[in-house]
Amino acid sequence: MAKRMLGDPIGIMDPNQFGFSECIERLINKCNYKIDYDGETHHTTVRRLKSRPYSTLGAKTSCRVIMNRGAHWNPHFNSFFLMVAPSVYLINDMISFKSIDKNCSYGQMHDLGMRIPKTWAIPQHDNSEVTKDPKAKDELIFCYHELFDLKEVGDAVGYPAYIKPQDGGGWVGVSRVENYEELHTAYSKSGKKPMNLQEAIDYTEFVRTVGVGPVMMPMHYNAAAKHSHDRYHRSDTQVVEHNFLSAEHYQEVQRLTKIINAFYGWDHNSCESLIDQEGHVRPIDFANAYPDSSPISLHYYFPELVKAMVKWLTFCAVTNRKKRVDFAYLWPRFFAVAEKLHAGELDYAGAMKEYEAIADEHFDTKAFNEFCAKHMTDFDQVALEFFDSDEFLSILQKDVDDYFSIPQERPQKMAHYTGIFKFWVQCEKDRLGVKA
Repeated sequence: MAKRMLGDPIGIMDPNQFGFSECIERLINKCNYKIDYDGETHHTTVRRLKSRPYSTLGAKTSCRVIMNRGAHWNPHFNSFFLMVAPSVYLINDMISFKSIDKNCSYGQMHDLGMRIPKTWAIPQHDNSEVTKDPKAKDELIFCYHELFDLKEVGDAVGYPAYIKPQDGGGWVGVSRVENYEELHTAYSKSGKKPMNLQEAIDYTEFVRTVGVGPVMMPMHYNAAAKHSHDRYHRSDTQVVEHNFLSAEHYQEVQRLTKIINAFYGWDHNSCESLIDQEGHVRPIDFANAYPDSSPISLHYYFPELVKAMVKWLTFCAVTNRKKRVDFAYLWPRFFAVAEKLHAGELDYAGAMKEYEAIADEHFDTKAFNEFCAKHMTDFDQVALEFFDSDEFLSILQKDVDDYFSIPQERPQKMAHYTGIFKFWVQCEKDRLGVKA
């Protein structure tokens, strides 16, 4: 009896980063997988999700899995995704995305025993937004506000420190302060956003680890770079450095990111960590469930991110993976391990290993690896051919043209990025044993 052919649509929604979604779509189409699984043949296809009217009564989607990036900025998409969440695997789901902010994540990961720098949350300096309504009454608004001593907060955190928006991103609004006077000045200029004051860590390495499902990809990060698109360069004179971390640190930044992502149910998230002078990994920013995924900034690291997302999307679609709507379902298990840690029954390393085991269970890591090994045997070769093609270079050219506003600098930038990706291609050929 012939196996039934199932179409397994993969939905793509990312209105802000052309290259990432375009490469994912084209690589899935090039793979054109027809996978025998669970007694049926599954054909993975791609759909771009469009903003359009829909009936709110019984809203449905034909997609098995949706890569959701940017819906938090679009209430129309956001509502639709929340309605279809029980029947489709969302990357990322909107419930946890809306519920968890940086401060919540700082506190909870500290409770799990991670080495989070001292961080204090400070109310917004400018309250004009809440008082401009002529019907608003100061005695009702400000009875919930308490006067505080900013100097006491600064002394509790210590100097140097960083003051930054609680909901910020891309280093916008971040200031380094060396003393109370600089803190007072920076806070006075901070405006209408609540701020955080976080201890500055004297570090030997800045690492940004991007996770997709169970795949964790550490990348070196240069916070001192003048332009945001150069921050994944190793330095002003070197684009990439292999093996920039010891094996132990490489494993730990992967482990910490996987734990965080599983704890919150995030399939695509990044974790910024500093390795301090004593060799400890200190996570500093990790509620980033909409991480930078552009070829312009990620450059050499970009192909591996695309590959990881295509594999995870394919696995979720073919296996009809289901996502728990109650994203906090694992918290009791995590906190049970934390209790053993704080009681001295486990040391730091032992607790992190137990957390990672829970995370691997959440992501079905073993099943995912087995699936890829069995059903996607040619994937590395197909991906190599794609990133070594004129087709990919045309996508890169569009991103370069869109990103760099001065036309005269685009040829030089295109040559720069082309060289980086050709270097990735050569490294991949060496890894796979492919002859030129």
